[in-house]
Amino acid sequence: MPNNKRKTLKTVKGKDKAHPYSRKALQINRIHLRQDKLDKRKSDWLNQANPTVERYLWFRWVLDEEQETATREQLAEFIEMYINRNDEELEQLKAMHRPGQPRPKAAREDLIMILKKKETEEFNNGFVIPDLTIAKNVKTLRQWDSDINSIKLIRTIKIKSPQSRESTNSNDMTE
Repeated sequence: MPNNKRKTLKTVKGKDKAHPYSRKALQINRIHLRQDKLDKRKSDWLNQANPTVERYLWFRWVLDEEQETATREQLAEFIEMYINRNDEELEQLKAMHRPGQPRPKAAREDLIMILKKKETEEFNNGFVIPDLTIAKNVKTLRQWDSDINSIKLIRTIKIKSPQSRESTNSNDMTE
């Protein structure tokens, strides 16, 4: 297997004069394929991390500037607000349906419903958010420049839905 990890298009000499079926042309092709693969991997990683950044930014926005910390009850309310953040758009998409005529759902409507269901399940099992109960962490979150590499500086907390906690407690009593 050829080692082209250190090869770039800059290091290949005579790339313009290479015959299409020559070894040099194959080398140039491998360089292009490797660069495409690396670019795809980088964009996949950035797209995977983007929802986390958006979540952190939303929780930074929802906490008032005057408020230094939040209680666990407030955090649960914030999470419910976060889950329901797309309800207005969902209502607008549902209003576009004509009465009496069957019409398939819009793709965006399906996407919002799936996202809401996923976030609700996550809330029942434990929703990971920035820890707003600690003043130092809130200050760090407000100073954060939304860089994915510095997201590790912000401490997180896992909050469960109050309904899921009540159901687990009632199940423990019956056993």
